[in-house]
Amino acid sequence: MAVSLHGDRTRGRLPRGPHGLKPEEVAADQRERLTEAMVHLAGERGYAATTVGDLIERAEVSRKTFYAHFADRRDLLLAAFDATSPAALKELTAATRRSGGATRQLESLTGRLCRLARESPGTIALSTVEIAAVEPDGLERRDRLIGDYGELVDCCLRGDSPMPALPPTVARALAGGAFRSVDAAIRAGRTGELKSLAAQLARWTRLHHPVPPTLTNRPNGGSASKATASLVGGRAPGTLAIAPGDHESLIGRPSRGFMSHLNRERILDAVAQLTAANGYTALTAQGIAEHADLSERAFLAHFKNKDDAFVAAVELGHAKGQAIVDRARASESDWRTGVRYAIEALLDFFASEPCFTRLAFVDAPLAGPAMARRVHEHAAAYARLLLDGAPQRRRPPRIAPEAATQGLFEIAFHHAARRKVAELPGVAHEACYLALAPFVGVSEAAQTAVAA
Repeated sequence: MAVSLHGDRTRGRLPRGPHGLKPEEVAADQRERLTEAMVHLAGERGYAATTVGDLIERAEVSRKTFYAHFADRRDLLLAAFDATSPAALKELTAATRRSGGATRQLESLTGRLCRLARESPGTIALSTVEIAAVEPDGLERRDRLIGDYGELVDCCLRGDSPMPALPPTVARALAGGAFRSVDAAIRAGRTGELKSLAAQLARWTRLHHPVPPTLTNRPNGGSASKATASLVGGRAPGTLAIAPGDHESLIGRPSRGFMSHLNRERILDAVAQLTAANGYTALTAQGIAEHADLSERAFLAHFKNKDDAFVAAVELGHAKGQAIVDRARASESDWRTGVRYAIEALLDFFASEPCFTRLAFVDAPLAGPAMARRVHEHAAAYARLLLDGAPQRRRPPRIAPEAATQGLFEIAFHHAARRKVAELPGVAHEACYLALAPFVGVSEAAQTAVAA
């Protein structure tokens, strides 16, 4: 029995005592109640904050019943995804087949996606964010879902024409940008804007097609560029090397202020390194202190708890990334070239900081609804730094800057989830094209993206 995609059911408990239900009907109803509870609670409070007790209370079943159907929360999360996301994709596909022409198909596709978000916001949150809490199975499912949605977008754009398919990176970024933009609207309480957002996302997607041969025929691999110079100075969590025990300092006894600063950096590096290795849900204050080679008392002198330290690590890394983008944009007076330099610099930065990149894009959204909203706020901040001053002669939709940055976030997520962050500079051309096409057109965007 599939979970309803149209909100929670309103019904009472299963009947007690003698009744006419078959055992398999009772079991199916119990599983459905539990999967619906997971979809709702994952969207409302996040998987990390949802306990088995919360689930059985919501589903109105016993703990014994829970364990009769599922091994643990992780097992239920995967089951909830399998019960909702493929069915949602099937609905989206069906919506496109009832429409004619690329424009109508895209409008039907994004319209149905936004309607699903209004009816079942938990499905969007689970598919876009929460399923990533389960490695590797959850990450593989999410990767496949966004890939399938990207292929659906490509089919809508090409129709029956012999045009080349979208580059996989562009297709994935368009798909992820749409899902993330919808999730951002839900988490910001802007559900009333979803109808207008659907039309904007359809047009934003359409403005990337057809992709010129200038982009599709280029050699693989990114290029070192002027952007690299903008990486000088500063650091992000995850890169501070802790000196070995037999290290002898070449300077005198360090000051108290210096040691306080060093300890804070050690803590933030420990947060990034442990999160990259084991995930947010396994992070503990004690584990952070031990990894930083500090006492828990020293940890608590800087942070209230693990979440306080985690937030600080996310904020510090994004502050560095945003400063890099700002410097790269300012280094070039031509808007298009400045955007290209900024995106190249940002991807170089992410590639040079694998622990932070994993923390920021895979794990940060899992740290509760407030942090998930903050991730979207960072996307909006990058959008302003990257695309402010964009030419408006093509009258791109209002969502274009934020959707483009959400697409960049999806590219970063995809590489971080597969632990291939070092390969991010190799997709800089596609990332630049993604950002530029709605503002300057596909031909000019492709030429700028591949310019030496």
